[in-house]
Amino acid sequence: MPRRVPVVLVAGHLGAGKSTLVNHLLRRADGVRIGVVVNDFGAIGIDAMLVAGQASAVTSLANGCLCCTTDANGLAGLLAELTAPSARLDLVVVEASGLADPRELVRLLLDAIAGEARHAAYGGLVTVVDAVHGEPDDAVRLADLVVLNQVDLVDDPAPLLAVLQAVAPGPVLPVVRGALDPALLVDPPARRRPPRSGQLSFDALLREDPGTEHAHAHWDSVAVERDAPLDPARFAAFLEAGPPGVFRAKGVVRFPGAAPFVVQTVGTAIRVRPAPRSVTVTGARLVFLGVGLDAAGLESAVDGCAADPAAGEPSLLPVLRYEESERVDAV
Repeated sequence: MPRRVPVVLVAGHLGAGKSTLVNHLLRRADGVRIGVVVNDFGAIGIDAMLVAGQASAVTSLANGCLCCTTDANGLAGLLAELTAPSARLDLVVVEASGLADPRELVRLLLDAIAGEARHAAYGGLVTVVDAVHGEPDDAVRLADLVVLNQVDLVDDPAPLLAVLQAVAPGPVLPVVRGALDPALLVDPPARRRPPRSGQLSFDALLREDPGTEHAHAHWDSVAVERDAPLDPARFAAFLEAGPPGVFRAKGVVRFPGAAPFVVQTVGTAIRVRPAPRSVTVTGARLVFLGVGLDAAGLESAVDGCAADPAAGEPSLLPVLRYEESERVDAV
């Protein structure tokens, strides 16, 4: 099956720093081909002009990236074009207008993925909040990942950080000047890695040391490997709860009586797909990315997801609800 391209929606009030964040992703792409869709509702595409200084309908950017503008009615068709295999993109970022209703945009995005944009996969809602003037709103309460921007402009961001953490379903990441690491959204493309077969190694999952040039606090990675299969319901509940401090999780998991699955999360957005036939695991190989991670706590939580051999084969439905559709036409 052709791989599906994650589509991440970036929302937030006017002036929160959405365009700054998108520009940072483009500058730090490191070989990741990114498609940017700027969703403006006004007669003049102000946000589009702020992204890489471009305002035309479809503009080629550096590193093979693209910048596009559209209104809500054109979103499905444009996503279908950008996520088609012929476009060779690895990630699509939709920057929503500061006036847009994030709930409606999520619905539009999911409708597009279920229909015309059949090569796309929902990558989550990232909400940008300004540390100086920000406060919780619907975009925060719906977010899979909250980015608290411009924390360097306030004396103490801790009170607002605590308020956001209390209402956001996913993790909250403090940053300066929109410095969101692209690795928290997507892996570098396979074309940048040497070919491999057989066992999926931790080296492939970790792939790189967390960067030291980003303005936010250095993020950590914790690898957990288990030999025994996991219980689908327990593992799904673990991911849905949003492990503390985890911004992203990825890996390969086997459940009783089933072939391995590849699991990817961005905040609380979960994607699951069958693993390639060359990948063999008996239990789980997982990597968690975040800040202030409790390695022992994560290991214990994964241990708590272990399947009970005496209970027989459990239902896969709790995991399959997050499976990417296989309705992908050959191109």
